[in-house]
Amino acid sequence: MNMLATFSRHHSPLSRRIISKRLFSGSSSGHTVTLAIQRESYDVWERRTPLCPNHVATLLDNPAVERILVQPSSSRIFSNVEFEMAGATVQEDLSAADLILGVKRPLQPKELHPDKSYMMFSHVIKGQPENMSLLQHVLDNNIELFDYECIVEGGMQSTGSCKERKLKRLVAFGKFAGRAGMTDALNPLGRRLLALGFSTPFLHCPPAHMQRDWTALQDTVRSISEWIRVDGLPSEMEPVVFCMTGEGGNVHSGVMEVFDILPHEVVSVSDLPDVVQQTGSQHLVYGVSVRAEDVFRKRGSDAPFDRDHYMQHPQAYESIFHTNIAPYANVLVNGMYWDLRYPRLITKDQMQQLYMDGNKRLMLVADISCDVNGSVEMLERTTNIDSPYFQYDPIVKTEVSGSISSDGVTVMGVDILPTELPRESSIYFGGKLLPVLEKLIDYKVSGEGSSERVPPELTNACIATGGSLTRGFQHLESFLKRPSGRVPPSESKATLWLEGHLFDSGLINHALDVIEQNDCTFEIVECQVRRKQDGIARKSNVIVRIASPDDSSIVRIENQVSSLIDIMQNADCTMKRLDGGGADTIDTKQHSTFVKELPKEEKILVLGSGLVSKSLVEYLGRKDRRQVTVAGAIEEEARSVSQAARNGRYVTMDVQNDMRRVKQMIGESDVVVSLLPASMHPDVACACIDESTDLVTASYESEAMRNLNERAKAEGVRLLNEVGLDPGLDHMSALRIIDDIHSRGGIVKKFTSVCGGLPSPEAADNPLMYKFSWSPMGVLSACKNDAVYRSNNDVIEVDGNYLLRDAAPFTDAWPALRLECLPNRNSLLYEDKYGIHGAEDIFRGTLRYSGFSGIMSVFQAIGLLEAVDASGMTWSEAIDSLQRKAGFASLGDFLFFCAEGNQESALRAAECLQFLNMDGGVRLSCPDNLVASFCEVLKSKCRYEHNERDMCLMHTSVHAVFGDAVEETHHSSLQIFGDSHHSAMSKTVGYTAAAATDVLLADKARLGGLLLPISKDLYVPILDALSTEGICFKEAVKVSDTNYSQRTAPI
Repeated sequence: MNMLATFSRHHSPLSRRIISKRLFSGSSSGHTVTLAIQRESYDVWERRTPLCPNHVATLLDNPAVERILVQPSSSRIFSNVEFEMAGATVQEDLSAADLILGVKRPLQPKELHPDKSYMMFSHVIKGQPENMSLLQHVLDNNIELFDYECIVEGGMQSTGSCKERKLKRLVAFGKFAGRAGMTDALNPLGRRLLALGFSTPFLHCPPAHMQRDWTALQDTVRSISEWIRVDGLPSEMEPVVFCMTGEGGNVHSGVMEVFDILPHEVVSVSDLPDVVQQTGSQHLVYGVSVRAEDVFRKRGSDAPFDRDHYMQHPQAYESIFHTNIAPYANVLVNGMYWDLRYPRLITKDQMQQLYMDGNKRLMLVADISCDVNGSVEMLERTTNIDSPYFQYDPIVKTEVSGSISSDGVTVMGVDILPTELPRESSIYFGGKLLPVLEKLIDYKVSGEGSSERVPPELTNACIATGGSLTRGFQHLESFLKRPSGRVPPSESKATLWLEGHLFDSGLINHALDVIEQNDCTFEIVECQVRRKQDGIARKSNVIVRIASPDDSSIVRIENQVSSLIDIMQNADCTMKRLDGGGADTIDTKQHSTFVKELPKEEKILVLGSGLVSKSLVEYLGRKDRRQVTVAGAIEEEARSVSQAARNGRYVTMDVQNDMRRVKQMIGESDVVVSLLPASMHPDVACACIDESTDLVTASYESEAMRNLNERAKAEGVRLLNEVGLDPGLDHMSALRIIDDIHSRGGIVKKFTSVCGGLPSPEAADNPLMYKFSWSPMGVLSACKNDAVYRSNNDVIEVDGNYLLRDAAPFTDAWPALRLECLPNRNSLLYEDKYGIHGAEDIFRGTLRYSGFSGIMSVFQAIGLLEAVDASGMTWSEAIDSLQRKAGFASLGDFLFFCAEGNQESALRAAECLQFLNMDGGVRLSCPDNLVASFCEVLKSKCRYEHNERDMCLMHTSVHAVFGDAVEETHHSSLQIFGDSHHSAMSKTVGYTAAAATDVLLADKARLGGLLLPISKDLYVPILDALSTEGICFKEAVKVSDTNYSQRTAPI
């Protein structure tokens, strides 16, 4: 008996026919369920798993889960032993399971057990012909089938309505297809260029499945990037131009993560004619990221592109890709969504015309969307990882070879790209699936029969149950095999009558295309097009007679047009067979429709328009029906930041001196994100409490903020602090480890967490080996903070005046970088926050490149970090004055003294003063404040240049002991680099604060008060969201010094 039926066994058979009824049915409490993970058989390369060992362990903590069975597999990315260690039972027989999970459909339908519930990517929801035998097997064997593709935010009614309403899929493989697809395109590009006589570094990029993991993949692409940057591409070649489609989607994001590693310049469509005219050695590649308005236009109209109209009436548009982009691009990486309603990006005819005109620049297509004969019509079939591409001849319009040659277009269409990064993609996927499973299990064992408690994500994710298709998928009946004799054997003609909004919707064009694609002829017998009445469109009708060489083609046409009618609900079409044969009348008005009231527009107020703001606004501004307003003191900055959002506004104001206006804006907002200096947060928080508006900040909680806790609680206002990099990700990554240890009965004995924002190694090219992307005052102030930590049960207190002298080499991670670490504030505050009472070591530190603290300590001893008056002096005079005041005749002796006799530090300090031009006649920029003048020098001389990138590092170590004498040492590392869009610091702070804002907006029921991201219900969804942005920790654990295992976990 399948799982849902187990909970509904006391209800009538009628309740089992429609999933919305079955899920609402009650049950007696106290049941448990058995889950199972089936072995993947669809493709030999499929190594993913729907749940990873850590997800299994989490589920087994649920008392409602009796056990989890895992079918043994030696090809799965996680071993059988790892699942056994997590508590699963590894066995061949899954017949005892209530719900069986897989990634892909099995190779043979007979692999599915009768009377069971299954979750998988079944690939039946579009009526894919090759999978209809699977669907028929499901119905014939009373199998309940859930499809991950239909688990969407708020539930869905049918695939058509889901796509039209752009509902968010909750269980998917995110960016991994894009990451793998873009990587896999580089080697065939190199081979194609080699066939043309050009040797390039692209040849040396192996496909994604040959990389150890995502980190190794990035390192490989970086090495190729450095090769191109230093040596360049052959001067005889034209510039290499990549075109990426699907902007705004997960596939496109993954593609751009790889492309951004290459030395590149992003150009617009209008720049392309000039780009391809460039000559000489190229040390970069070019990329154009196209949107719908770049490649489609309304037929017969020169009006500006209207995206809303395009989404509602895509059939009214045509592609201009073949004229505006294809003549200039060398590589097309396609990640756009497509179905029958939409115009193709490029057709075979258009590609043929380009070649006939002598334009052969487009040499490689990486179709990640993988729609056969879809948006890129040249993709005539899917490819596989063993043979990922074929050669297409545009002149004869067909595939001509399975190997790369110098002519034609190399086409790649691998349909299981995420499995090329199996570990990371499985961890990510399972993390998304886990809460859905937990909701379903908890609902079923609770005995609650109220429909209000049904997990909405699953209400319409069930395709079949009780031997029947569910309401949202009854249209699939037309794709299943029809009974023999349905069309009279003696008759090979059919007459179809269609009535609806046939022309406005474009349905009639698609229907006639279907007839032609099935090699049949047709005749329009009658056509009545009615004019609008009182401005309201009226239905038209068409009678079409079809002639076919065989009966099966007639049946196939009828099925496919029926599917079109179901998908294109705006046509409101009815179809009948008038010749006495075929299906019963198909009336879409009788099909269930799902009308969802549009949600209220969310309003977010962002205070501050500094460097971190743009990434935050870009992230928050991606969603529909969301307005993001940026308030900043500098109009140009505020305007620029606001433009990162799809619906962005800006206001120019002095927040500190115009709190009345700020308070008014807060009252009009759903949530406020303050990126202002921390000293201003209490005033903003008071206004938020008064206006009952939630507040998010990335800053440390202060005593002033803590004093507002009770007020905020009383008013139900959430004040969420410390959601940046440090503080923020440090809490969340640490607590993910610590909470896991505590849940297994462990005790934390040692805890270390370090973090640093640095120039990337190639950009660390000054004596300080440090650069500033904003005012250096914060960095200099931090150099003088007092610090407290515990080491071997001894409390160590460091006076801020001597903090820089306490720096020590850091070797726990990234030894090649030669780092040092400084104690960071009061580490003992985290003993309570993290629940690690009694730990022998508690240390939090700041990372710098080795030597930074020595030089800065000398500068501190000189007096450069003090706010003293140096009116009218040059830098040489100011330092001479400090030197004489200390009683030294020479600068060398003074520096040697300030370096406490360390000659290397003294020499490096002297070199740095010379580099900063502080040994000459330049006057101080702020004569009455020496440290402010010093900051201006650092900001000017140690700034990031164009194309230089920063780097953020974070490392956490946790040592724990367990009652059975087992000891575990956990390590968690994060290394993020900036790119052409955002700095690493901007991403790790801005994206984190934005993800936290989304969590507050989604969870209106959370109680008010001062919050930190130290509880699972906060840090888990934030970390899950950040994983989709490529912010991933590498985690490892050493158990009892004998057993070492390693995994990469998306945060």
